[in-house]
Amino acid sequence: MRSHAETESGPSNVRAALLTSTQRRSTLDSEDVIRVFVTTQNQMSGPPRPARSRLPLGVSLPLPPVARRVLGHPVVLVALVLTASSFLLSASGSIGLLPSSWTAPSSSSSSSSLSIDLDTTTLLPSPPLPDSYVRWFPSLSLPPSLLLPAHAPLASRLAALLARPVHAHDTGTALNHASCPSPETDQLVNPDQYDGEHAFWERLGEHDVRGRRSQVVGWLADRAASGYRVLGAEDMGGGRGVVLTGGNQDTTLRMLTLLRHLRRLGVDLPVEVFHYAGELTNRAHRDEIESLGGTIREVDGVHKVDGVWKNFQIKGLAIVQSSFRELLYLDSDNLPLRDPTHLFSAPAYVERGRAVFYPDLSKDHADNAIWRIVGEPCTLDDWTFESGQIVVDKAGNDGLNLAALWLAAHMQADMSFWFHLCGGDKDTFRWAWRMLDIEFARSPKWMSPLGFLNAHEGGRFCGHTMLQYDLVTPPGYTSPPPLFVHANLLKHLGGGLAKGQVFTHLKRFKRDAYAEPSLNYAHLWVYNGRGRGMCTDLEWNVGWEQNLPADVRDGQGVELVPLDELEGRPFDGFEDAFWELGGRVGGW
Repeated sequence: MRSHAETESGPSNVRAALLTSTQRRSTLDSEDVIRVFVTTQNQMSGPPRPARSRLPLGVSLPLPPVARRVLGHPVVLVALVLTASSFLLSASGSIGLLPSSWTAPSSSSSSSSLSIDLDTTTLLPSPPLPDSYVRWFPSLSLPPSLLLPAHAPLASRLAALLARPVHAHDTGTALNHASCPSPETDQLVNPDQYDGEHAFWERLGEHDVRGRRSQVVGWLADRAASGYRVLGAEDMGGGRGVVLTGGNQDTTLRMLTLLRHLRRLGVDLPVEVFHYAGELTNRAHRDEIESLGGTIREVDGVHKVDGVWKNFQIKGLAIVQSSFRELLYLDSDNLPLRDPTHLFSAPAYVERGRAVFYPDLSKDHADNAIWRIVGEPCTLDDWTFESGQIVVDKAGNDGLNLAALWLAAHMQADMSFWFHLCGGDKDTFRWAWRMLDIEFARSPKWMSPLGFLNAHEGGRFCGHTMLQYDLVTPPGYTSPPPLFVHANLLKHLGGGLAKGQVFTHLKRFKRDAYAEPSLNYAHLWVYNGRGRGMCTDLEWNVGWEQNLPADVRDGQGVELVPLDELEGRPFDGFEDAFWELGGRVGGW
């Protein structure tokens, strides 16, 4: 469909075109919205007009402060029109550049660290774009808001993303299976994801790949045009802190336990607690969070969705909107074993982009369309991410970490598409970093399932926690010890467990380094434990003896370890503190 904005110029004509288009919104798709936005910015790529004077302080607009100061600039006007049109488009259920769950942040709640004064009088030449993107970028130029001198590092990365290879499903998967062969890729994938999403992956063709990449570019262009800071900087302020999310009854109770536990460990970092609108209304809960040093903030721009299993989409935007430049994000059911503040000075963090992510229990299948959208060949080098803990500096990677966080927030808000590829919020971070081709550090070890021996099944191991490891080796240890007790399945358990019965054993491979090649034959899965509920277990995968080379297999194996036999006894006193500080089994 050819947009009226492609034949007329000027903001007033674009506004009229968008309003006309919204009357036909049942046939307007996301690509049309992107094209209207990009075409309009390109039409305005002549000498920009100087910014107008600041509006009176009494004027309240749904934009950050800098946008009020440059309201007269055409790029900003386009962003306003685009945002308004996306709300109209969302009424029909169609997917636009801004998902239906997205609303423009209000000026009253915007963090000053997210807005920035920029020179809008000079635009750099656009990096060349492939001819195949002419539908989305008619002038084959990036939008002007990305061509400001301050955004040059981001512009080059986005142009490089658009220039990556584009493949249809059959061609792409054939190439991916060459680097991620069976049986490894079949046995390492989350089987529920493969069975439930494979048909969705197959339907995505070359046109969809280009459209989704263009949407990513358009999203960041819109953020920049609206006056938001899209690149971090050393001087952006904010310091260090901890970010938490929660707000319903169960997450609030777990979050209170976590806050008490952090203070017990001597963690003196400030804490910001983000929740959805309409949550965290209990006065006593709010008072206790504040008494423990937490600042309560309502996430701005994303909403809770009824009828979904979990509302993962809060995490990315909470991290972006937090006032901290450097932060540790923790899920409400994740308790550190010791003060984690040292992670901000760990060599892995400092030397590899100032962002650290931790491994989950599976790897992405060669057929997953995410490889084709990101434009990278499949690799078994990385586990999927487990985002119950994230350490990140928004100024890391020359400021591109903040742009990646914006991308992750966008993918989470547009969960009706991206969660088919990412299994929730967790891998939106991984793919945002890969889209921009920037560094991140990995945990030095693969995660271990932590739990107890189930008396209802003859002492079978029942794991309920993902145990993640430190980035450093403290004095007295020979390897990085456990650090994060992410009890993500504990809320699903029942059976009357009491103190001393919950955290007793872990399972691990004798060699469990993150990149250990034999772990590609590990099988960590979820099962229904008799009398308990959801449990995990760890064993070798089927056929491992035939497929694993002898030199890799020798000396390797699964071991069940009582916690009191771990080096340094890091769990001493942990379970007592867990119960005393409000920890519980079950709930939601």
